[in-house]
Formats: sequence, structure tokens, C-alpha cells
Amino acid sequence: MTHVVILGAGIAGVSAAYALKAKLGPHDEVTVVSDKPYFHFVPSNPWIAMGWRERSDIAFPIGPYLESRGIKFIHSAVRRIQPDMIQVDLDNGDTLFYDILLIATGVVGQSDAIPGLAEHTQSVIHIDQADQALAAYREFVRRPGPIVIGAAPGASVLGPLYEYAFLIDADLKRRNIRERVSITLVTPEPWPGHLGLGGEGASRGAVTAALVDTKISAICNARTTRIDKDTLHITELDAAGNDKQTHTLPFAYSMFWPAFGGVPGVRSASGLVDARGLVVVDEYLRNPDYPNVFALGACVAQPPVDKTPVPVGAPDSVYSISKAGEIVVQNILALIHDAPLTSHVPQRAKWLNDMGRDGAAYLSEPQVPLRDINWMRQGRWVHQAKIDFEKYFINKIRQQPAGQIASIVSHVAGVMNQVLTGQSRPQTLAGSGKPLEIHLQQDPCLELRALAQSVGREPAVLAAELLAAAVSDAKSCLGGDEVEAMALARRELLVADLPERQPGVEFHGGGT
Repeated sequence: MTHVVILGAGIAGVSAAYALKAKLGPHDEVTVVSDKPYFHFVPSNPWIAMGWRERSDIAFPIGPYLESRGIKFIHSAVRRIQPDMIQVDLDNGDTLFYDILLIATGVVGQSDAIPGLAEHTQSVIHIDQADQALAAYREFVRRPGPIVIGAAPGASVLGPLYEYAFLIDADLKRRNIRERVSITLVTPEPWPGHLGLGGEGASRGAVTAALVDTKISAICNARTTRIDKDTLHITELDAAGNDKQTHTLPFAYSMFWPAFGGVPGVRSASGLVDARGLVVVDEYLRNPDYPNVFALGACVAQPPVDKTPVPVGAPDSVYSISKAGEIVVQNILALIHDAPLTSHVPQRAKWLNDMGRDGAAYLSEPQVPLRDINWMRQGRWVHQAKIDFEKYFINKIRQQPAGQIASIVSHVAGVMNQVLTGQSRPQTLAGSGKPLEIHLQQDPCLELRALAQSVGREPAVLAAELLAAAVSDAKSCLGGDEVEAMALARRELLVADLPERQPGVEFHGGGT
């Protein structure tokens, strides 16, 4: 019997747990440990911070989904990893012994690297921070002022930095207060859209043009040195790395991306991690000193791709992490069966090359196969593609194991409960959605109209709500192959429905 322990119940950890449990033997065990009782889709955090998503849209208890597959779930933080003892000590007092350990804990922001960063700026690294950012933003729009959106030296995965800047621009325009707010983007990159990749890919011109279009100023090669309550202090470097100019930027609201570090229970394992507490791995995504310890996701120490005057971390995406997860699962199984391992290097090199060539299409998580779409010039298109991928990925996490019947607790019942208890406000269909011609037989049509009248809804509005809920219920009955087929069909339909190319970056969302 083999016991695989996975630390982390996020995008990397849960996906790997599902795959391993499906491929290991009936007597093998998989245990997932997380300091949070829920899964949440991290790439949508910027939307939470804008009020364009509710927490319940992207976060839900993960224990039942793991346990339905025979995976043990423990809700506890990690206190210490002892690889020499092949054990993990948990904050709840438990000790787990493992045959193979997979670290997929995610990261924490190194907010102490810049004085004032934690106290005076917002972040969207975690969903709780996104909730706090939304509260601060709602206060800001009551008393608008300058906005500074920035990244610390060494920050990585910088696509969301740009996404958030354009989200803010769109939301302020929707509120008719954009002309009262200056937006400045502060980045350690040598030029806008560098993303830690280097080269002169498609993203440089596209990002620069988009910033000009939206009147967002940018300061590059920026080393943020201190943040006061309402002022940001920056030293701008030249191409040789010498001090060029200092900036003092006032702000009424600031969102900042810190550099990443390991979570406390991982960074204390000195034999596994680098100076920032990120897990050191070889080409097989396992630790070179402890071959039964693997790592996956943002917690992996990635070398910089390009040398820059101000350090810029390596890029990553849900897509690249998912592909790395496939290799980790393959290599764990190979280790168990004494088979050759597969190198991750060629795959990552290809992904980096693709991203460098078509970088602008990758800026907004996640990477999806819509290669002809330039996000910076066709923002509405890839905004919709991101919504599509969010639904696809969450549905994969929530799908029932093969052979199991979906829960009787339905989305339709949820809609009716909200309607009857007054938790859901009546909506209108004007100007939103797409028409879908449906012919109902006379009896269900009369019942729908009567039902709508009895609960104070327009029949078309209630029908749309119930149909959307019924589709969600139907999706929960799909198996893995059907989910993949549906995702492919969605992408094909999305591409077919795209409008003619048009300039400008446009986001359309809710917001309060």
C-alpha cells in the first residue's frame, strides 16, 4: 500500500488528488491537507475585488468532493515537514507519515519586503484579501482620488496586474467618474507587457497601446522602496540598473502584487526550499535531495527567465500548472512502479516560447486555446473566454466521480428557495443575454406562466433563471469525458459567436 499526502487543496492540489486516486491501486491512499476548508478559483480574485463575482461563485467546501472519491481530507495548517522522518506535523496535533509527498500549498505574499506594503495597499493573492479590497474600493468610489496599481521587485505572474488596471478603468467609466481619477501602473518590468519573459514578443506593443488608449500611466524598472498611508515612494532604474529618478506618488487607493514566498509550514523545511521558502525541484518536479517529495504550482521555485534591472519573477498560468500536474502524477506513478520519469523541462520551455510569441493573449488568466485573439486589443473576447474557463474548471472540480449519481440537492431548488424567501431580486432580460427559441407544450407553458405570476416574476425572466439552474444540474451528471467534450463545444461556440475585430479594451461586468 502506498500513501500519498498532498499539501494544498487549490487548483494544483485538488486536480492532482483526483488524478492520482483514479490511477492508484484500490489499497493505496491519498490524503489532502489544507488550512482552508474550501476550494477557490484564484484567477477570479480580481473580479471579487471589483464586485463582479460573489465569493460563493468561485469558492465552495472541498471536503465532500474529495471524500466522494475516497480521498481523505484534513482541515489543518502544516506546522512542519520532516523529510528525513518522512512525516508532516500538523497544527491540529496530528502527524502524517507518507510514502510520497506532493507540496501544492500555494504561496504567501512577502509583504514585509517593503515597509508599509501590508498596511497601506490592497492585494488579491487570496480570496479574503479580495473581499477586503472590495470593501476598500467601495469606500474609494465615494471619495475618488489617484489610484496606483503596482508590483514589488521580484513579483511574478504579472498578467493580473494589467487585468486589474483595465478592470478598474472600465468600472470607473461605468460609474462616470473616470475623469476624476488618475491611474498609474508601477512595475519592475523593463517595459509594459514584459511579464518576466524578455524578448520583443507581441505583448509589448499591444500593452503599450492599450495603456495609451485607456490613459493609464506606467513607470517601468520601478523599485518600490516605501509606502506611506497615502504616498508611494519609488526609485526608477535605467537599463544598466543604476538609479535614474525617484517618484513620490500620492494615492487614495492602491492594489499591489508582492513577491511570493512559501507558506510558514513549508518554508521552515530548510532542506526542501530556497531562501524565499519556495520548494526546490529538479526536471522531474521532485526535490533533488528527497526523491519522494514533489512540488507543483506557485510554491515551486522557478528561476527567472530574463535578466532585468529590477528582478521580475517567472510567469505561470493555470494552463501551465495543469500541464505540470499531469507530469507530476505521471512521475509519482512511475516512482511507485519503478519506471522511468518524465522531464518537465521540454514542456515548460515550449510554453514559455509560446507565451513569449503570443504574450498578450495570455495576460489574463487563464490561457485558453483562442490563439488568434489579442487580449489587449480585443479585451471583450478574452474576457468572455476567461468566464468560460472559470466555469469549465470549477465544473471539473465539482463533477461527480464516475458511476455516482448527482446529489438530489439541485440548483433549481436553490433558485426557487431564493425566489420564495425574497433573497433573489427580480431581474429583467433587457439588454442582456442571448435569445433562445424554445417551444413548450401548452400545459408546462401555462404552468410556467402561473408559477411566475404567483411569485411576482416575469415568465421569461423566471424561465431563464430556471433553465440556467437546470443546465447546472444536468452538468453535474456528466462524467470526465462528457465534461471535456462540453468544454470543447463551448470553446467552439464561443469562437463562432465572436464579433468582428474591433479596437479597444472593454470589460462588461456587474459591480456595486
